[in-house]
Amino acid sequence: MQAAETASAQSETEFAALIDTIAADPQARAQLTDFLCEDLPIYRERSAKAVVRMRGWVLLALARAGVPEAALIFLIEELQSGVDPYLVAAAARALRACPRPSAALAPLVWRALNNVRYHDEPLSLTRYGEYALTSETSAVRELIATLAWLGAHARAILPELRALRHEGGLSRTLRLDLDRALQAISATDDETRMDSCCCPPQSDVTADTISRTRPDLSRTSAQGPENRRDPGPVDAVRFEDHAGATITFGAFFHGHPTIVVFFYTRCDNPLKCSLTVAKLAGIQKLLAADELAEKIHTAAITYDPAFDVPERLRVYGEDRGVRLDARHRMLRAPRDNKALRQYFGLGVNFIASLVNRHRIEAYILDSQGRIAVSFERLQFDEREVVARAIKVLRDAGR
Repeated sequence: MQAAETASAQSETEFAALIDTIAADPQARAQLTDFLCEDLPIYRERSAKAVVRMRGWVLLALARAGVPEAALIFLIEELQSGVDPYLVAAAARALRACPRPSAALAPLVWRALNNVRYHDEPLSLTRYGEYALTSETSAVRELIATLAWLGAHARAILPELRALRHEGGLSRTLRLDLDRALQAISATDDETRMDSCCCPPQSDVTADTISRTRPDLSRTSAQGPENRRDPGPVDAVRFEDHAGATITFGAFFHGHPTIVVFFYTRCDNPLKCSLTVAKLAGIQKLLAADELAEKIHTAAITYDPAFDVPERLRVYGEDRGVRLDARHRMLRAPRDNKALRQYFGLGVNFIASLVNRHRIEAYILDSQGRIAVSFERLQFDEREVVARAIKVLRDAGR
């Protein structure tokens, strides 16, 4: 992490050279993963496009150097919720640097292909800063190449791929690439081990999430009561809610478990903030169905309090079906946002007051406002979040 923390003053050219140097050194390659954390100083005050170029170059360095297990979650995150063609293409190429293919990855690659295919762009992955300047490749082409790499491990999505082949929306070059991928997937190979995997064992892929058994790759972490950090000074952080009412952290988050998500209304990725808030609405419905909406509260806190004034919060939540009342609020912390980010360890960075990169994140707080469970990077499953919150509630009653 030291190299990533000390590189904040570098130009993009210097950054690219540093990444190349690290990728070329077998003893240092593990540091590449550190550069994918959104809250690093090196991404502070960079434009969103600059952050895309920089993170994309790290992913491409992993494609050359190999993908350690700690980096795999970042690739999966980009395939699941990425919409920028450059980053999706770089993640797809990096995925092919995993030691072995896995059937668990095929639905993710298919999902990424559907997410990006209607706004694909020609791009180059060979030199830093050549985003969308040449037609060397594209996100769709890289994803199809990854399907070919998966080979027989992608058989479960053969019907979808064949339907795509006959839709007529692909260029001649991409149809040829897809034909080669279909041939590789359909080929019989007695030596193919369908259980071989660059992922940890027993990976389980669903439409919305991946769960893992190894803690170093888990998107979910839980803390026992004895290990939870007290909010301390954060209890005094003052919020304004969707109705313009003010309330402190301590007043709202103490006395009951709370499910908390982070978002901002200016987010232009529908697979991140908009979906996160829509999922919160789904969580609220599950709580109501179990008659727990009075015992487990919810909050959606904006990363962008200067822009997200109460009326904007209210409209954004209502448009996505969020219940809004005294127990379920949309919140902004206009004066203490930095303290809040530090308490939660949020994966977000800014240029001035505008978010330039953030991850998906949700939390369950216990009745003392302490973080009991966190969900990071991958879209959370609503039922799993509710189940975890119920456990926190029951543990408090023991």
